Amino acid sequence: MSKTIKEIADELGVSKTTIRNKMTADFRKKWVQTLTANGVQTLVITEEGVNALKSIFRGENYTANFTENQFAPNEDLKAELKAKNEQIESLQKLLDQSQQLLLSEQKKSQLLIENQTPKTEVAREWQEKQEVLENQISHYRNSANNANQRVREYQDWAERAEKAFWFAAILAGVFFVLLLVLGGVYFLGRN
Repeated sequence: MSKTIKEIADELGVSKTTIRNKMTADFRKKWVQTLTANGVQTLVITEEGVNALKSIFRGENYTANFTENQFAPNEDLKAELKAKNEQIESLQKLLDQSQQLLLSEQKKSQLLIENQTPKTEVAREWQEKQEVLENQISHYRNSANNANQRVREYQDWAERAEKAFWFAAILAGVFFVLLLVLGGVYFLGRN
């Protein structure tokens, strides 16, 4: 059943301009007729032409859905990387604070050692406190290094996932073009 451009546009949920843009000269030659009623010319597309347009738009909708679904994991990875970066910044601040505290405690211990008579007892206590603080700093450094390593691994994985996505998108595009060419050959062969 032949349909007008407006009828097809309404059925497919696109504008008339979009339909006109898909109608190449070859398409018009094969499947478009001009009817005149009451002095008004109307373009009418044959049933085969309507089917060809529908297949074109089904292919474009599939590609658009495919692309949108592929971006979701990348957005999740970006959010996860952002959270890891914030965690690293927090650990780095703790490390800086611990180092400042250690330096302050070392200065205090040095003053106390110099000012007190039982130097060996005070020195031993401050040495123990210093070792505890150094152990904490070492722990924060290890945590920061581990977090940095995980971030690098996530970034590498995200880059590989993005390359795979683009490969799949290009491959889908090639298949889409191949389907269009085969559809055109099929319709040309029928005439």
